Amino acid sequence: MKRWSLVISLLFILFACSGCKLNSAQLQEFSDEKFVMDTLVQVTVYSDDKQSGKEALDKAFAEFKRINDLTDRFPKEGKNTSASSDVIRINENAGIKPVQVGSDTLNIVQRSLYYAQLSGGSFDITVGPIMDLWGFGKDEQHVPSDEQIKKALSLVDYRKVIVDADNGTVYLQKPGMSLDFGGVAKGYATEEAAKILRELGIKHAIINAGGNVYALGARPDGSPWRVGVRDPRDGEKLIAVLSVKDTSVVTSGDYERYFEQGGVRYSHLIDPSTGKQARDLIQTTVVAESSTDADILNKPLFVLGQQRGMSFAKGIQGVGAIFVNADKQVTFTDNLANQLEFTGGGDYQIINQK
Repeated sequence: MKRWSLVISLLFILFACSGCKLNSAQLQEFSDEKFVMDTLVQVTVYSDDKQSGKEALDKAFAEFKRINDLTDRFPKEGKNTSASSDVIRINENAGIKPVQVGSDTLNIVQRSLYYAQLSGGSFDITVGPIMDLWGFGKDEQHVPSDEQIKKALSLVDYRKVIVDADNGTVYLQKPGMSLDFGGVAKGYATEEAAKILRELGIKHAIINAGGNVYALGARPDGSPWRVGVRDPRDGEKLIAVLSVKDTSVVTSGDYERYFEQGGVRYSHLIDPSTGKQARDLIQTTVVAESSTDADILNKPLFVLGQQRGMSFAKGIQGVGAIFVNADKQVTFTDNLANQLEFTGGGDYQIINQK
């Protein structure tokens, strides 16, 4: 039996302002949602002017589309996606020549390579061949053979990505290599959209890009935004709530994209060193100022598992993390203690809760 599940919203955002007092400028709420980057993107802004509020929404969604066009690695039928997608052009020229890219693509690659090295390869943007082998990003998924995995792994190595920052080029050294920005693009787009909102004078906003949440400022009444962390085994419930301001909260879990075969769940969260699913954890949540960093860090934390992932997270300044393992045990970094409330639901055991 096979099952494909795309969970559109991984976090619940508790931002309703019923009962809260808006400031003296009488801010109005403006909200919209669009399906972009293969997920539902929701943006809510507060402005004292209708035209400004609508303009902010339009420009935020335009930024998501722009980043999607740059980072999409799958050619679209009837469209010249190679002309707009830096990633497609980089992949098409693997082992052939360096490719001139835009500053956004360069930023994404450089940040990704930084964390790839820092995590010892637990995060790797050259996983394209492995993701293709399993069928993630395509209509059909299947469990490949060990021999197929071994062959695909020969094309996965972040150290073979050559960046020339001075000339603005990216080069994959080996033919058949391919970049996959699935572990960073939404976070980067969320961060860039938030920058645009700030430039437009928006001081209160919340963005949710399929679980990549960014809380801009505080709520209009000055209180923190409250972002719910979902129950990984019951999408209708929460296991915790985080209080945040000017912060990104990103969650990854084995329920986002997966299929089942032979009664076994196979998620898209694959260990780049083995080409197979990481199974110690079922969900990770990262809290960080940068949405790009939070999006990236979820993947190595999930791959490293509860113990090694905790040590890794503690070594990165300004980063908080929550881990849920397969036995429904929850641990979190100490720096989240004052902004994290557990609901007590779902029979989860909070290991380090005082």
